[in-house]
Amino acid sequence: MTSLLDSLETTEQVITPKNPFQRIIGQEHAVTIVQSAVKQRRHVLLCGVPGIGKSMLAKAAYSLLDPPTQEIRLRHNKALPDRPIVVISQIEIDESPNRTISAPSNIFYSTPDRLPIEIAIKMGYRCSICSSLSTPSEATCTNCGTDKRCDWSESDSYHGLFRMLDVVREPALRTVTSLEEIGNDSYHMVYERSGENEIAVTREKLGENSVAKEPQRIDAERVLVGRNTNRFIRVSGTSHVELLGDVKHDPYGSAETLGMAAYQRVIPGAIHEAHEGILYIDEVSALGPHQSHLLTVMQERIYSISGHNPLSSGAAVRVDDVPCDFILFASCNTENIDGILPALRSRIRGYGYEIMLASWIEKNQENIDEIIRFIAQTVEEDGKIPHFKTESVKEVLRVAEKMALQFDGKRNSLTLRLRELGGLVRIAGDLAVQEDETLVQPNHVTNAEVLSRGIDIGNTYSAMYKSPEQASRDYFF
Repeated sequence: MTSLLDSLETTEQVITPKNPFQRIIGQEHAVTIVQSAVKQRRHVLLCGVPGIGKSMLAKAAYSLLDPPTQEIRLRHNKALPDRPIVVISQIEIDESPNRTISAPSNIFYSTPDRLPIEIAIKMGYRCSICSSLSTPSEATCTNCGTDKRCDWSESDSYHGLFRMLDVVREPALRTVTSLEEIGNDSYHMVYERSGENEIAVTREKLGENSVAKEPQRIDAERVLVGRNTNRFIRVSGTSHVELLGDVKHDPYGSAETLGMAAYQRVIPGAIHEAHEGILYIDEVSALGPHQSHLLTVMQERIYSISGHNPLSSGAAVRVDDVPCDFILFASCNTENIDGILPALRSRIRGYGYEIMLASWIEKNQENIDEIIRFIAQTVEEDGKIPHFKTESVKEVLRVAEKMALQFDGKRNSLTLRLRELGGLVRIAGDLAVQEDETLVQPNHVTNAEVLSRGIDIGNTYSAMYKSPEQASRDYFF
């Protein structure tokens, strides 16, 4: 079997795959299971030492999912303001090869310059003084420097006074509704920002017998989880608020004229943002007793959002039945697996897979080529370091073999602790840049071998040895 090393001059010659699963090194068994799990919508627990590709597997799994079909909105509940109403908006998917999203005939898209001026001002696209165009993210007009804000002169409340005095700064509105006359017909119009410079416009004609009603409050509905949001949500296991959502505090509560309406203060949790996607929880055991909430979510596929601080006005707010139908990818280190609730592990095993990832692979020609490809991928992903000469690649392989012996006690093997091996590659590349080299030389890898061990080991060796080569040899043997 021909080796890459036989014909390789630099790692620039190595062809790196674009498929995210093919970029994962040495975990073929896990890749096969994960691909099946996503297809069947099963949960997965990934276990293993740090830096062996758990998060890469979860990200690759997300690439197999279809686009979301639902958008989650919150609507103001006039009867019970502290109980906002959940509205599920269905997204129609075109089944053509391009898989574009089709819209009903009464929905079309516009640009900021084509909006009615008063609508563009309220949505933050135009200045209320000079009418110049700018993006909603800009708080001041780029032309005259005036603060961009809606016209609050209609409000006779104290809140309106505070705004006039610049005590309260309001963000640009995402959704605006209005009644408009087009020809001899009346229409109920809804303008909604769907992108930085794209506005979805819904037009509903009022019939002859319709009674012209005042439009709903322009902020009577808001998007909680948008149609175009990334549904791969990664969280650590340290915060249950981040996981379950919360409600912001307002000193005025939900008072009609003073406070911010409850539905505007609701913050979705990661479980809701991952609806129809993948929720990746790093170190799931760190959630402790809050893992029981996760178990409930996986069973019911809905979960209420409420305030967690009993002293906050948000504690009185609750949003029931918020969808959260996701695929769980949880990870933990080997020594922490006992910290996962037995009920949660049972749920994963009953409706998914537990996968132990490898930390080393046998040293054979195929796996040597895999590590060479990893070096090339790391150089490409970093984008700031030069490629490696063949002799430098051999040095990295030497270190990979030593790491397998040092950390796993395996001879004639190569490490899969690729986060640490990638650190070695990047440090060696930095050393080459410092010396204005166009390629990484073998001595750069040798010097990086000590530096990549960390300050505790590195400083000890610097004091004990005159050369990093001697320090490296003694560290591993």
